[in-house]
Amino acid sequence: MIWLYKAKNWIVAHKNWLFLMGLFVLSYALGKKANKNYLEMAKLAKDQYKKDNEELQKLHKQKEKRDKTIEENTKVITKSLKEERDKKIKQLEKDLSTPDDVFQNIGITKK
Repeated sequence: MIWLYKAKNWIVAHKNWLFLMGLFVLSYALGKKANKNYLEMAKLAKDQYKKDNEELQKLHKQKEKRDKTIEENTKVITKSLKEERDKKIKQLEKDLSTPDDVFQNIGITKK
């Protein structure tokens, strides 16, 4: 029976510490469940980030490929346009007539 009195006196003397320990155990138990939820949310966010990152990389590669083909097509088109322009300039130089030629065709001669 003496041990009961000793335990009672010890509890009364240390009730603040016992209360704090109880709160720590309770907060640990409740926090463990909340931490599991936070961990799951973090894992989901990480997976979503990885998926988004992969999608962005795919889109970037597609854009680079598209830009490269556009650049190649632009080079081909500009080359053909320059060739066509040069042909037209040569044709105009051939067809170019001076005012003296025009007057001679009309029948006016230069004195």
